[in-house]
Amino acid sequence: MTQLVLFDAVGTLFSVRGSVGKIYSDFAANYGVSLPPSAIDQRFGSVFAKRLAPTANSRQWWYETVQETFAGLSFTDFDSFFAQVYDYFATGDAWFLYPETREVLEELKQRGLTLAIVSNFDDRLYTVLEALAVRDFFAEIGISAAVGHAKPSPLLFAHVLEKLKISADHALHIGDSVEDVIGAKAAGIKVLRVDRRPQPQAQTVPNLKAIFDWL
Repeated sequence: MTQLVLFDAVGTLFSVRGSVGKIYSDFAANYGVSLPPSAIDQRFGSVFAKRLAPTANSRQWWYETVQETFAGLSFTDFDSFFAQVYDYFATGDAWFLYPETREVLEELKQRGLTLAIVSNFDDRLYTVLEALAVRDFFAEIGISAAVGHAKPSPLLFAHVLEKLKISADHALHIGDSVEDVIGAKAAGIKVLRVDRRPQPQAQTVPNLKAIFDWL
């Protein structure tokens, strides 16, 4: 019987408002760099995909990621640009909840289930959840930069299970990435992968409402 529902954060509960490329482009324009959002999205996607998620010093991790994204371009003050962008992504303005998120969280709580987050994020996640008014739904928030382990390692999942004193066979994890699937299965947790694209991959569900078929 399921007692605990674990969630990934970005791409599962909420997502970037607009796009990373649009946000970076708007801020970069103030520092002498003009690059279309689509080009930045392509650069960022390439850089992000090849980097392991941060397990410590996440600000430095992000500094290097953004620096590599804009490699070869000359900023009037890159450090100030980075600080503004980094801080912006700690606010609610940078994100939006998926339409069904709050309804699903409320229903799960009404059913008496414990909810938690397992995310390859950093400590900005706390303020983002507060800004989106969903922080209080979660009994525990496990982030890679604080725990020292990142998905697909099962150790990040194990950390949250230990904190909540709930065994893996009573948990269900919901995420949107291969790392979610690999990490959860390695930790002995049932996993449901969400794929919101118009043409989703096989063995995925289109949104969070599918959770209720798995409980």
